[in-house]
Amino acid sequence: MPLTRRNVLTAMAAAPVLVPVLAPVGAAQAAVPQAAVPQAVLPQAEPAVWPAAATLPAGHRFDLKALPTDLLGREILLEHTRVHQQVAFDPVTGLAYAVQLMSGGRRLPDEDPEVTLNTEDRNRRGDLCVNQLAPDGTVLAVMHLRGFGHGGGLGVEHVDGTPWLWLETDADRVSEPVKFAYGKHIGRVAFTPGAVVDAGSSLVEVFDPVPGAAMITPSLDVDHGRIAVRHETSGVAEYRVYGLDAFKNRVFTPEHSFPAQYATQSWCLYGNLVHQNQGSAYSTTNPSPGNSWWTVYDVRTGKVVERTFNATALDLAHRETEAITVRRTPAGPQLVFGFATQETRHMALYGISGTTVPWTDLVCDPAYTATDSYSPQYRQSGDRVDLRLRVTRVDLKPWTSGETILTLPPHLRPGRTQGMVGTATGAGTITGPLAVRWEVTPDGRLRVYDERGFAGWIALDAGYFTS
Repeated sequence: MPLTRRNVLTAMAAAPVLVPVLAPVGAAQAAVPQAAVPQAVLPQAEPAVWPAAATLPAGHRFDLKALPTDLLGREILLEHTRVHQQVAFDPVTGLAYAVQLMSGGRRLPDEDPEVTLNTEDRNRRGDLCVNQLAPDGTVLAVMHLRGFGHGGGLGVEHVDGTPWLWLETDADRVSEPVKFAYGKHIGRVAFTPGAVVDAGSSLVEVFDPVPGAAMITPSLDVDHGRIAVRHETSGVAEYRVYGLDAFKNRVFTPEHSFPAQYATQSWCLYGNLVHQNQGSAYSTTNPSPGNSWWTVYDVRTGKVVERTFNATALDLAHRETEAITVRRTPAGPQLVFGFATQETRHMALYGISGTTVPWTDLVCDPAYTATDSYSPQYRQSGDRVDLRLRVTRVDLKPWTSGETILTLPPHLRPGRTQGMVGTATGAGTITGPLAVRWEVTPDGRLRVYDERGFAGWIALDAGYFTS
């Protein structure tokens, strides 16, 4: 049956179903029997399985200056009227999952009817709600996770038809009136519509990659088979990147680790990059356009490769930077980010599909040296290869026609010889046009041709060929 708003509303009006409450705190059993609770739970969606799509190469970046797409077309009210902390997408079904802290005054089926927990109680306990969302933003089902943490990290792994949630867990309850509980371990639990699961349950698979760490959150990159964690130790925030299979086998030797240089609301790993969201809601001290920033790290070096102001949806009445993740789509990966909106904390999500291709260094022959900051580099997008360089002869002698400046790696080499036009120094050593001819051959040799015998630099500022 196709998923339509009419079908969803019909299901809501159907006979109520039981809400399972699974494993209270400290329990070893799989589930605790509960009395029937007349509370409707929406059915799980039945979208078609998404076709496999080519992933973004690990070094490519999303174009943060591209015009974002409004994914939902409206602001979505989640199950609880609290800020959504993070969003993740099932890589097979495409369904979205949004995590938020529970609202005060809401009572779950197994909770004492004589005790009302307010917002601060839920904050100090680390009680979360995970919303399962249809593509149009309809909340299909919810699951409650008590004692897990703040919900700053979320990943979804799809295994044999079941979505598994990765997030922080085992939060230590705090006593201060206006404080939040944060997880100290990473947990993996199957999403079960309507269920209530407590930290410490046997249903939660627990990982402790950084013993003694605080405020630990995960991010899952299923396209590249990796998981990363962000944690604080002695007040210092750090990122660590692991192979997902190794992590699941509790081999906690990171492939990469580096310090975080900026505060964050949320973050995500994709390929060789960590994208980080930062910003607070509009206020008298933070008026529009606000203070929402993206920071992008290269996990291999730990360096910030981009820091860009986020100018999306500046006209929102309430605009608080929240989620950031990468979702798989049939057309390729998409960077998704969100804002909490309105006083009731609705959610708005936006997506960027455009990417920028990074420049990669090439090594020229020792007889030549790069001038200024013009080291030889390439970037490849599809079958197009762009080249840029500016070099001089080390011995400063005049150029001879046909010199080989460098040899391209095998994956860049063309099937036939192709020509490009470059430039030469205008320092008075050349008569006629300041243009030189370049060639790239099937064996990868990049050659320069000019018969004038001039000295100085030669350049290829905007050359490209078909690989």
